[in-house]
Amino acid sequence: MFRTYDEVDERILDATLGRILQVGIRRSSLDDIARRCGLNRVTLYRRFSGKNALIEAALSREIARILAEATAIASTTEGVDAQIEETVLFVLRLTRTHPLVTQLLAVAPEEALGFYTVRGEEMVSQGIDYIAGVLTAGQEQGVLARYDPRPVAELVARMAHSLMLTPSAGIDFDDEQSARAFIRTTIVPLMKYGVRSGTGEAGGEEPSPAERAAGA
Repeated sequence: MFRTYDEVDERILDATLGRILQVGIRRSSLDDIARRCGLNRVTLYRRFSGKNALIEAALSREIARILAEATAIASTTEGVDAQIEETVLFVLRLTRTHPLVTQLLAVAPEEALGFYTVRGEEMVSQGIDYIAGVLTAGQEQGVLARYDPRPVAELVARMAHSLMLTPSAGIDFDDEQSARAFIRTTIVPLMKYGVRSGTGEAGGEEPSPAERAAGA
């Protein structure tokens, strides 16, 4: 899903990220980035075909790093409920605290808003693919019910993207206790059992989260 980079690519992407955080995307020129990493424009063009591709690569690499950390958290946490809770909490926290959100909003707020809305499709798509893959693996291991993972993955990915754009509304995700309670009562059952259709046909034989709550 994500491209791998050699040492020179990493150097270029580090310089790109540093410049973006310093002055924003629009004011980050290829000349600035080339000087920052000690290379020339030709090398940057040869490896990334221009500024837009370079910016997208830097963003994709950060997303890949976040998802790798989420995977590491899941692999070191016992129990599927706790794995979902800890990884979702980690991702939702980063949607509000990652420098690409906080710093970019600080140096170029209007630009940041436009970037994460107009060009948010790639971020959400990567999140959907990753979450769907995790859910499919859980189903194969028998720890999650059988259901179509794509709709659930899209709901969770879009929620994370929405929280990044509108961090203060409803649940206070800055309060860890409130965030954990929300995840336990909504995201955990959603990812374990999926979404049942209005006809009663489900993504598995398990009761839906709403049905289980009603019977509790």
